[in-house]
Amino acid sequence: MKEEIKQVLDMLKEGKITHEEAINLIDALKSTEEEESEQRQLVSNKQKRFIKINVTKDNKPKVNIKVPFSLVKWGINIANKMGKDTVKIGGEEIPFDMEELNKAMNDPEFSGKICDVYDEEKNEHVEIEIV
Repeated sequence: MKEEIKQVLDMLKEGKITHEEAINLIDALKSTEEEESEQRQLVSNKQKRFIKINVTKDNKPKVNIKVPFSLVKWGINIANKMGKDTVKIGGEEIPFDMEELNKAMNDPEFSGKICDVYDEEKNEHVEIEIV
């Protein structure tokens, strides 16, 4: 933006535009810069997504974690390279569709539950959601 303001001031100095036109152009440049900054902030905020995991047993919380996407994506890449298609929770291997998880994670508009498992025999409940 500094370069554009310098160009406006040079045009004013050369008499190509009036003082008022220079003020209007500089105001427009600043306004555009502010709008672009707000857009970058919105995009930045939208990208801060998490995977939230809640595990309860006998209706009492056992696990309640929130993991940033960047860490989850790293883990998925490692799991894919190792050929893993299960998640180990409480000593049990639970099958998990990594392709579906990748689709949900790569959809910037998606949020909500991606896994909701209730084991009546053990009275355990596992919820995984994108927030």
